[in-house]
Amino acid sequence: MDDYTVNCATCSNPFNALESAWCSCVVASRSLICPHCLRCFCKAPRPYKQAFWSRAPQELWKRRLAVLSEETTPVQKPRSGNDLHPLVLVVEDDPEVRRMAVMAVERLGYNVIMGRNGLEGLELAKSFKPDLVITDALMPKMDGREMARRLKDDPETRHIRVAVMTSIYTAAKYRVEALKVFHVDDYLLKPLELSELQALLTRHIG
Repeated sequence: MDDYTVNCATCSNPFNALESAWCSCVVASRSLICPHCLRCFCKAPRPYKQAFWSRAPQELWKRRLAVLSEETTPVQKPRSGNDLHPLVLVVEDDPEVRRMAVMAVERLGYNVIMGRNGLEGLELAKSFKPDLVITDALMPKMDGREMARRLKDDPETRHIRVAVMTSIYTAAKYRVEALKVFHVDDYLLKPLELSELQALLTRHIG
């Protein structure tokens, strides 16, 4: 089979998914790019994704597995001593998203450490004093916004830049709340594209 025509989730134009390139989003499972609008379907509604993959030919599934296999390269631990910085702390409770985010940050040339929830992230931030914390908003034990507030309230850690990512708190009022009440430095919507991640790192670390 050399054709799997689907309608783009963004522009609705038909395209052959078998001839499309994979996106660079920082997600557990990347999607394909529409050649018409150059958008992927990582942010498409769940029913669209389910319908896409339920009808996908075996060849496309093989390509997907190959991409996932390429992304399982272990992330090296950061160097010790003065070479540790610039250092990024990624805090995310979803193990697949956490792995993808850590790998993406490292491939952009930064040292990385990771936490599995807000409480763990808070302790890591106090111990390692990272240059930037990238955290999910909603997590067990302590959410990312509360972690940011505690870091900003502590004279020892208030200099640390904190960026919150979310796929739930998307309304403008939540962004305003995060910036004014929890004192976060940046607020991003998931899934995060690699270009957005690179811009974030450049903006806060250089």
